[in-house]
Amino acid sequence: MKKLLILKNLSLISFIVVVVITTWLVITISTSKNYSDSYTYTPPSVNSPVPALIYPESISSANLSVRKNVVDLTSKEKAAFVKAVNTLQNTIPEGSKLSIYERFVLEHVLTMGFDLSSGAKGLAKVNPAHTMPAFLPWHRQFLREFEQALQAIDPSVTVPYWDWTDPKALEIILQDNFLGSPGQGVTIEIPGAGKFQGGLVSSSPFAEWTLNEKIHFDPITEKSLGPKLKRFTKLPPCDKYPISKAKVEKLFEFDNYEIFNALLEGASKLDEKNNWVEGWELHAYIHTLIGGSLVDKLEPGRVPEQTQILGTMDSIPSSPYDPIFWLNHANTDRLWAEWQDRGHTSSRFYPSKGMPFGHNLHDPMWPWDKGLSTPGNIGPEDITSLVSSIQSNVVVTPMDVLDFRKLGYTYDTTRLGSKT
Repeated sequence: MKKLLILKNLSLISFIVVVVITTWLVITISTSKNYSDSYTYTPPSVNSPVPALIYPESISSANLSVRKNVVDLTSKEKAAFVKAVNTLQNTIPEGSKLSIYERFVLEHVLTMGFDLSSGAKGLAKVNPAHTMPAFLPWHRQFLREFEQALQAIDPSVTVPYWDWTDPKALEIILQDNFLGSPGQGVTIEIPGAGKFQGGLVSSSPFAEWTLNEKIHFDPITEKSLGPKLKRFTKLPPCDKYPISKAKVEKLFEFDNYEIFNALLEGASKLDEKNNWVEGWELHAYIHTLIGGSLVDKLEPGRVPEQTQILGTMDSIPSSPYDPIFWLNHANTDRLWAEWQDRGHTSSRFYPSKGMPFGHNLHDPMWPWDKGLSTPGNIGPEDITSLVSSIQSNVVVTPMDVLDFRKLGYTYDTTRLGSKT
């Protein structure tokens, strides 16, 4: 009888312990959830603590590829990057009509096949990569796959970033032994501005490339840009460099992802209702700074309308043909990563619904959608027969790429980035 009483008391004690632990867990989880749901980002002052990261869960950056500022690359690192990029362009898989590098170019070209042509099929009805929320996540996945292709050739290679505010960066990028010359052989006269030089890239291995004219074209006229890499660097109105640090830092004042995304892609400003208006700033400005285009008018305060694309980098569809593209987008991705690390790492800092298909948090993004969408044709010739060569067997949504460290890389300026 005494033994039975002891067992009953132990059972009661066990029950009480379980209840206490369960109650503590419920309170803890509830408190944590409420904190996460109610948390809003406020730019930290000098003395303010930095908001806790939601991810990564680990505080280690071990085994992550570290993307470096282009001005900090050693001669060996520059040479390795150039060699790996050149190898991709000169490697044509068996049975393919395109090199490995050109498959990336084609993929970017075909994102325009949802906007500018008839013939697109499936769920996606708008450009899956530009002018809407998926601009940043789409290019994050695109850039990471390109980097992994480089690392299959040389595991030491990462894509460097071009800090647009660094006055030394442009000169380093355009070195003959790195990414090649600004372009030579053509004189452009711009009324009221003067004469400017541009044309074919004449140095670096990239000057020797023969580009596929089906995917190297002016998207305005849909005429070929020719078989060689072209640059018209610092052509007005995109002739001022560097970009001011104040303009870049302005991005971090906004908590709203859609505003941040739009301004980083190129929108020029906000109106009185916090709506952005069309522009040609930051990421978009850098495209034109390198590529160059003709515009209808140069008027203060007015967004110029392009009438003709001159260089490769300024043809948004074909722009990955210029290796500078990857440095521009690495910096774009870096700024998003820093924005996330300043208190925006939660998935709620991205629209979960209400956007066209492909731009919501859990929507598969083409071409990582297993055939849910198919682009139509774009450019001077029919390229729809090439679509199957880039269709991916994996599914990728914006949610899948929010945590950049989970993808296997970091930056030398982000929290937990390498300090070596």
